[in-house]
Amino acid sequence: MKNFRKIYGLVLLLSLFGLSCKQITKSINETFQPNDSLVRYNKENSFKQNGAAKGITKPSSTTSIERQQERIIVKNDDTVDISEMELKTNEMFKDIELLKQKQSPATAKEIKKRVNRFLKEMKLEEGGLKTIDTEKSTIKTKKGLLSPAELALAQERLKKIPQYRNKEIIVYQSVHFYDNGAINIMLRHPVNLQYADAYEYRYGEWSLPKPVLARDIEGRTFPLSRIHFEDAWKVIKIYNEKAAQIEGAVPTNSVYISIWDNDMRWFPRSINGTRDRFDIQFNDDGTLKSFRQEF
Repeated sequence: MKNFRKIYGLVLLLSLFGLSCKQITKSINETFQPNDSLVRYNKENSFKQNGAAKGITKPSSTTSIERQQERIIVKNDDTVDISEMELKTNEMFKDIELLKQKQSPATAKEIKKRVNRFLKEMKLEEGGLKTIDTEKSTIKTKKGLLSPAELALAQERLKKIPQYRNKEIIVYQSVHFYDNGAINIMLRHPVNLQYADAYEYRYGEWSLPKPVLARDIEGRTFPLSRIHFEDAWKVIKIYNEKAAQIEGAVPTNSVYISIWDNDMRWFPRSINGTRDRFDIQFNDDGTLKSFRQEF
C-alpha cells in the first residue's frame, strides 16, 4: 500500500501543477520500477506450474513479481496493471483539458470530481486515504496585532453594519486592539442614545451587538470618524522604541483607546523600568505628544 500512497500524492501534485499525460505516466512507471532485490521475469525465464522459477533466485523478503510483457506488477498481494493505469491517466487529463476550456465557475469542482473518479478506478483511495472533496484545510489562529491595512479594513466593515446605515457611529468608553488579531469596541446604540452595545472583530467579521451597562454615556463618547484604527501601529512603534532605551522595560504588543470627557487617549501611558518610570502620551493620530521621566 506504500506504493499506492506514492501514486496518490503523485497524481495530485502533478495534476495541480498541470504536467502532461506523458510526464505523469512516466512517473507512474518509475514508481513501480523494481529494485535489485525484486524478482524479474523476462523472455529467458519462465514459471513452472508449481510456482518455482527456473534460473531465478527467490527473494527472502516480500514477494514482488514484474511481468514486463504484460506490464503487470504484483507487490504485497496488490496487482496493478500499468497499461490500464496509463490509459486511464491519459483519459483523465483529456477530460481535465476539456473542463479547463469551459472556464466555468464550476470548473474547479468538476476537475476535483474527475480526479477522484480516477483514484477510485485505480483503487488508490484505500488504506485510509481521503479524496480531494473530503480534505479540509486547517484554519490557523492569527497571531499578532492586525496590520495597518487590516485595521483600516476592520474600521470600514464596522461602518457598514446594518444597524448604523445612514447613521453616525459614536464610540463609547473604549476600543481595544489585541495581539491575537481581535478588536473590542463599544458603540452608542443607534436608536436609544442612553444605551450602548459591545462588538468584537475576529477572523474578518464583526460580531452581533451585546448589550452593556452604560454609565456617564454623555461624557464618554467620541465620533468614530475622528478615530483611525491603523494609528494603533504608530503608538506601538513609538512606545517600543522608547521602552528599548529604558533598562528593564518591557515592550507592548497591544494598545487601546480610552474615552473621557469626550476626548480620546491612547494607552499605555507609562513605561516602567527596573530603575525608572516614564510618562508617555500620544496625539489622537498616534504620534508622540510627550515623553518625560517621573520623579
